[in-house]
Amino acid sequence: MDIANMVLFLCSEKAGFITGENICIDGGMTKQMIYHGDCGWRFDI
Repeated sequence: MDIANMVLFLCSEKAGFITGENICIDGGMTKQMIYHGDCGWRFDI
């Protein structure tokens, strides 16, 4: 659902000034600072 919502936004007029952007769609894992390393997923505080 997150990807579909981003596609709809990028196809809309609201995204007219967005250029050259990397958009991370990961279900909020980046915002919560959850990283994947060699030992699996971990939560950094």
